[in-house]
Amino acid sequence: MRKQQFVAAAAAAIVAMVGLGAAPVAAQAQEEGAYMVPHTSWGDPDFQGSWENRSPTPLERPVEFGTREFLTEEEAAARAANRVGLPDGEEGIIADDLVAADVQRVERSNSIDPDRPGQRISGAEYNAFWNAPVSPRLASRRTSQIVDPPDGRLPPYTRAILDQWDTRETARAHRGEADSWLDRNVMERCILRTGLAMGEMNVPKDIYQTPGQIVFDLQYGVVRIVPLDGRPRLGSDITQWWGDSHGRWEDDTLVIETTNFNNLQNGGPVMPSHGGIYGHNHAHYHMGTGEHLTITERLRRTGPDTIEYAYTINDPSVYVRPWTAVNIWHLDPNEPDVYEYTCHEHNYGMVGLLKGGRANEQIAMDEAAREINDRAPQIAAEWAETEAWEAAQGR
Repeated sequence: MRKQQFVAAAAAAIVAMVGLGAAPVAAQAQEEGAYMVPHTSWGDPDFQGSWENRSPTPLERPVEFGTREFLTEEEAAARAANRVGLPDGEEGIIADDLVAADVQRVERSNSIDPDRPGQRISGAEYNAFWNAPVSPRLASRRTSQIVDPPDGRLPPYTRAILDQWDTRETARAHRGEADSWLDRNVMERCILRTGLAMGEMNVPKDIYQTPGQIVFDLQYGVVRIVPLDGRPRLGSDITQWWGDSHGRWEDDTLVIETTNFNNLQNGGPVMPSHGGIYGHNHAHYHMGTGEHLTITERLRRTGPDTIEYAYTINDPSVYVRPWTAVNIWHLDPNEPDVYEYTCHEHNYGMVGLLKGGRANEQIAMDEAAREINDRAPQIAAEWAETEAWEAAQGR
């Protein structure tokens, strides 16, 4: 049954979380015909329902495309043909493949030097069930989700944030993987879930609306309640993990701006052992300052079962310029229920990590060093990009 309204009493009980601010984005040229956006009984554009945003389009554009924004029809057909996975609803028939994948993973792990047990875990933390290959829909011929900068890639980091990163890596050098809970990233500690914006959270999204507010239930314990009534923002001295979001309508486009993030987004004075630069693997949080971060989102319905979602990240302490990305959300006709998310680390994971760090200090140190070595080329590449940008600017 179509979800129409969120229970007001329940909505009022949940703390408001995220929002964003942005400029209009040039959408992919396409004939939208005379599609009429549906409206609620009180007159707002109707976004209610269950949505998902899986996409084969990468966040950053492969360098070989340069500034070319769209694939040709032939390239798009080839991308569609090469997608790994099965259509929605057919996941059950790959159960045998998942079992076989797990057998191979265990065999590979057991073949590694037994004196380095941590190496046996790396890359084998989850069984194949969590990576079941369900094909994303090819909804766009974009070569990247990032549309600004024109090269479709994340802009360089500032020298200040890379200096901070180096300092945190130095502090990491003489610590094990779990000297304290501070050695684990904020997601493992069940504080903050991956993703600065809803487009980066590849999970089902239930949208509910009432007069004066819109609610996004994003799973992973993230529920955003965005007021649309023009109420004043929080004072600058009040900050939150997901910031302070406020929305408004520009014709049929919903614009959400979020400010007032706390300054804990980058995890603390020590680089967590299991973590990485944003845009690389294990990037479980924003690496920036928080207090200077503004996110702007723009959502508009482009068809009976699609929403175009654009977001702009502006953190001048982290990036040399803002950047904007676009992805497409699809309405799920089955409207699956979004169940309560419980972070398992509160139950046993964190206790196990801390006990493991005490059980064999040398292994803990070895694994922390391996993580540092994995990050080193990433950090070096980011420094090279920043220095090249500075040279181009005559700095």
